[in-house]
Parts: sequence; structure tokens; C-alpha cells
Amino acid sequence: KFGDNVITTGQTGGIMDTGTSLIYGPEEQVNSIIQSLEGAQLVPQLGLYKIPCDTDIPNLEFQIGGQPYNIPGDQLKITDKSDQVCFFGVAVMKFAASSEFDTLDEELEERVVDEIKNLAGEASSPVPTEFQHNTWLMGDSFLRQQYNVFDYDNSKFGLAELRDDLKEQ
Repeated sequence: KFGDNVITTGQTGGIMDTGTSLIYGPEEQVNSIIQSLEGAQLVPQLGLYKIPCDTDIPNLEFQIGGQPYNIPGDQLKITDKSDQVCFFGVAVMKFAASSEFDTLDEELEERVVDEIKNLAGEASSPVPTEFQHNTWLMGDSFLRQQYNVFDYDNSKFGLAELRDDLKEQ
């Protein structure tokens, strides 16, 4: 949910990624969000949407296991040092084909591209079929809003609400 707008009523997948700063989602769902942000313009070189710095961004809510998890709208605005240029911290998850990359190590490049394609659902994938092309990549802007527990031994992930004095203001 973005403010009062329901983005999707169906189930979507989620990948918790501590190595990603932003939130990336399926194109149709992200576009639904972007349409409600007046003045948002895609900057193709960055894959991000530039927004007026005075934009009032609604909260973004994800339901996980029936529980709502909110990201305050002000945590979804990225402002440059001059406070003159702002970007929206949610973007469309896109993956380039290996021929679009220019790296020094072609073998590494192919391995990375194969892994990305797996996550995107373009090859045999650890992402269940029903979530292929329907998965959100949840970066730090989501993860820092609650406690995160990674239980690798039991292949589980858990979330818990932060104490009020630890929440981002």
C-alpha cells in the first residue's frame, strides 16, 4: 500500500538484501506508485525517479505474514548535498543482458549475470514460479525500519517492530 492506494491485492515475493540501499519492485507495481507522485521524472542513466524536493511522500506499507510493515514517506526521499535535487527511493527492478555490461573479467561477468537472471526469473531460479517477475528487492530503506533476524541454519527470516526511540524520524 502506498498511502491509501493499494498497489496489489495478490501475493508478491520479497528478497531481503542488506547490500542494497533502495527498494526495487515489479515494474507495474512501481509505476502505480510513481503515478501518484506529482512531477516524478525517470532519469534513465540512474534508473531512479527525480522528484520535487517538496514532495510529500506517503508511507509505503508491505504486508508480510499478515503483519503491516511501514516505511515512512520521508525515508523514501533521497536528497543531494545541496538539497536542490531529490530522488524517490523506490525503483523498477530491471536486469541487463550480459552483452550490455562492459567488464574486465568476462567469466565473472557471466556468473553475475546468470545469478541476476535467476533472481529475475529468466532461468531456473530459486524464486518460486508464482513470484518470478513479481518480487520486491528490499534494501536498507526497508530493513532499517525494524529488527531483522536471519536464521541461516533453519532457512528462516524474521521481523520485529523497533522500539519507538529507535525509529527513523
